[in-house]
Formats: sequence, C-alpha cells, structure tokens
Amino acid sequence: MKKIVLALAVFFIMTVIPASAQQGKELFERKCDKCHSLDRPLSMDKDLEAWKRTAKRMSGYIPGLISDEDVGKIADYLAGRDRTEKTIVVKGETIEEIKDTEEHGIFQFKKVRVDQFIDPEICASCHPEKFEQWNGSMHSKAFTDPLWRSATKLFFKDAKKPGEVLEMKACVKCHTPLGFRSYSISSPADDYDKLAELPAQGIFCNWCHNISEVRRLGNAGYEVEPGGGEDDPSTMLGPFKDSDSPYHPTRYSELHTKSDFCGLCHNVSHTANELPIEQTYEEWKNGPYNTGDPATTVNCQDCHMRQRPGVPSTGKTARPDNPGRSCINGPERKHVWTHYFVGANAVVTKLLGSEKHAAMAVERLQNAADLEIIKSGQYGEKKLSTIKIKVINSGAGHYLPTGLTEVRQMWLDIKITDAAGKTVLRSGSLDKSGKLDENAVLYHTQLGDENGKSVINVALADRILYDHRVPPKGYVIERYSFYISPDAVSPLKVEAVLKYRSVSQPLARKLLGKDAPEIPVIDMVKIVDEIKF
Repeated sequence: MKKIVLALAVFFIMTVIPASAQQGKELFERKCDKCHSLDRPLSMDKDLEAWKRTAKRMSGYIPGLISDEDVGKIADYLAGRDRTEKTIVVKGETIEEIKDTEEHGIFQFKKVRVDQFIDPEICASCHPEKFEQWNGSMHSKAFTDPLWRSATKLFFKDAKKPGEVLEMKACVKCHTPLGFRSYSISSPADDYDKLAELPAQGIFCNWCHNISEVRRLGNAGYEVEPGGGEDDPSTMLGPFKDSDSPYHPTRYSELHTKSDFCGLCHNVSHTANELPIEQTYEEWKNGPYNTGDPATTVNCQDCHMRQRPGVPSTGKTARPDNPGRSCINGPERKHVWTHYFVGANAVVTKLLGSEKHAAMAVERLQNAADLEIIKSGQYGEKKLSTIKIKVINSGAGHYLPTGLTEVRQMWLDIKITDAAGKTVLRSGSLDKSGKLDENAVLYHTQLGDENGKSVINVALADRILYDHRVPPKGYVIERYSFYISPDAVSPLKVEAVLKYRSVSQPLARKLLGKDAPEIPVIDMVKIVDEIKF
C-alpha cells in the first residue's frame, strides 16, 4: 500500500541584522503585544518580505498604532534577529494513505495540507471573545475528548469486516477533519498523540469558516476552500454581508446561517450500510421548529449560537439577541452569534478544563423538558394503583436525547413514599457502582448487529432494535403500578425526576479504567405531588 513518509528536516538559518533592527526591536516590544503575545512571532522563521507583509497586515488591526515606517523597522528586526543554528525536527513516521478515497463515495474529497490553515490563536488576535467561547467547546475538544478516544480505540479492535473498518475511519474523519483530509491520520489504529497540534484541535475556526461546498448533508459531506496559511489566508465565510477584515478576505454565506450547515456533520449514518446512527439534523428537519417559512423557522443556530452563561436559549426560554462586536475593531451589532457549542456535555467540558462550559451544559439540560403527574381513579388500601408521568420535550429542537443515544442516558427516577417515609415504589435508582436500575424507564437507542444481538459498538451496528425517546414539542406517557398496603400512611408523596448523563459510569470505567471521572448525573426537571387515600 502506498505510503506517505514525513522526513526529518534540519534547517540552518543565517541572518544579517539591518541597522534599523534596534529601533525595530523597541517598536516590536512596545506595540506588538497589544493583540497577541510576543512569543508567537519570535518563534517563527520568515524572510524580510514575508515579515513586511505580516507587519503591514497587523498594522491594520489597531489603526494609527503602527505606521508604514514602523512596519519596515519591525520587519527588519524580526527578519534579522541574531539566531544561531536552529533545528526544526519533524518526527519521522509513516502514515498509511487512505485508499478508500478512491473506492467509497463518502470519502471522495479534495486533499488539503495542514499549512494551508490558520491556528485559532491567530484568530484570537481579532476575535478574542469568540476564541474563548470556542476554546472550551465540544468542537475544540472533538479529537482530544478522552472518552471518544478510548471508545474508538476499543471499537476498532472489534472491527474486522471492511465495512466495519470503514465506519471506524469515519469517526476519525469527522472528529479531526483536517487530520484526515491532509492524510495525517487515517483510523483509530494510528497514534492519536502524534497528530500535529492544529488538526488535533478538532473543529476549529478556519475549518468551519472555509466550508464552501455541500456535496451531501450528513457524514461530513462538504468541501473546504483553504488558503495559503497565515501569510495568505483564505476567504472567511460567515453570516454577515458587510464583514471586512484587513487580514483575510470575507464573503457572506447563507449556508452558515441555516440548520443545513449543522446537518453536514450532525447527521451520521453507518458508512457501509447507511444505518442511521446520529440523526439530530433529520429530527429537526422533520419537526415543528422547521416550519418551512424562514420568518418562523427556528434554526439550530437560533438556540445553540445564542446561548451564553445565564441565557440557556432553548425552545422553552427566551432566545435574546447577543449585542456586541464580532471582532475588536468591528462595528457594534444587534446580534453576534456565540461559539460555546456545549450541547449537553457536562463531562468532557469540565474534564478538559472549562467549568463555565460544563455549567452551561447543565443549564441547557435544565431548560429542555417538563414533567406532569397524571393521577388515575381512586386510591385506597389493598388496591393495585397506577400513576402516569408525562415527559414533555419542551425545549429541544430535536429528540431527547439526541446524538449518540446508544451511549447517552436520560431516564425517569420515580419514588413514592407514604407519610411515615416507607417506600411504596422505587424506579430509576443507581447502585453504588453507578449502574442504573434495570427496570428504569430509559430514553435511548439500542443498536443491534447482523445477528440481532445488542451492541454498543457503532462499527458492528446493522439495525436499530429499540428507540424510545421524546420528539421535539412532543411527549411520552409512562405508566407505573404500585400496591398500597394496609399499614401505609396517607398521603403518599410522589417524586419524579428526569435525569441525564452523557455516558454511564460503568461504561466510563470500562473506557478510562481507574482514571475514569465520576460522571455527573444532572436533574433536568423535578416534580412533586401527593396522593391521598
């Protein structure tokens, strides 16, 4: 099989310092830290003309700060720094080329290079708020998520057939699109830790804002239009028609304002057999939030890109505008789209360092659903009685839960006690190991293999055995039966709690071993009532 070999490269840089270098050094240290740290440019190697272009571009960020004369002096200094021999080492490694690009339609995309894209920290120079929002998001953690990493490694071991292996490659294709499309990584068999820093940042600024062509909705069916890296940035596509930047070209993209954009990735089918696995976009498209009228349709962005701390922005809450600036020198706007992208993941966000993002995930979950207790008939001693719990999806534009729902768990925790504290009914409890009661009402999807056996490994999935979830603006009613004994003391107290966790504790322990964190269980909504008899 054809190999791509990355070689060890050693560069020797000899420079001559121009007379204006000292002045340039003083200007650089005094003026160039206003937008970014000085370490970044000092770590770069460019010739004089390249530094002139960079300094000229940077001078446009804060008008009046750096003059044209300053540009020349700063460039002279940066190009003429007295550096002795400097060695840049790229570890030698062999990466298997993705042969399937020639054989399978879903992998037929244009190859790109890592150096055609821009590090998010460069974007942060002009978009600091957006960078901070993104930096703790699940988009930024798509490839470094330890649960995803462990799961894909584990699942790949059991993938034997060509279609199963192909499906596992698709996991990498979506979670590090730059890594995959640059042929830097091809499957979970590769060493994740050897991936370069930029593609390891998952779904980053210069990737999303370069998506220019839709080939198919779902399974990352798009093309990007890269530029030439930091010194020749690509055209950035976005939601504003009047955007202008001294650094990069800009262009309005209607696609970036619609749910179709999100559907490019958040609609996942098995690569080989096309079994629907994650259908968040389809759930929205076929649901009540998509009215067919642009004036009344609530797109994914209208909830997920209006959320900020204290503003959950769900279907049951207000979704107010977020006034501000998209960049430090940009115009004041009535609304600026946020980039927190937390979804309902309070585990990985916290595990990888952002309490803020974790708290926002909890806040979103606690504004997604409602409960109603429905009493039926008369209640009395020595009678088999029933009660119904109505679970209402009042806040999500998709099913509850959504995404990888064979892993995620949403369930009802029901407790009925009499006035003396005696338990009459219990359902949905967790044992000391974190295992859920087997008789609990669990909202999830159960996948099956070709033999009809339950599986959690998406590569082996051949059919859906079971799908019990709550549709957007819909509800399900669960029925519970219990016996009121002669010694029961009236009234009965009914407590119903809708709970959620991103992954079960036993599965987290299987994936991460002794390093597994305690998976938080979020109370989404709680209701309490009494039954007199």
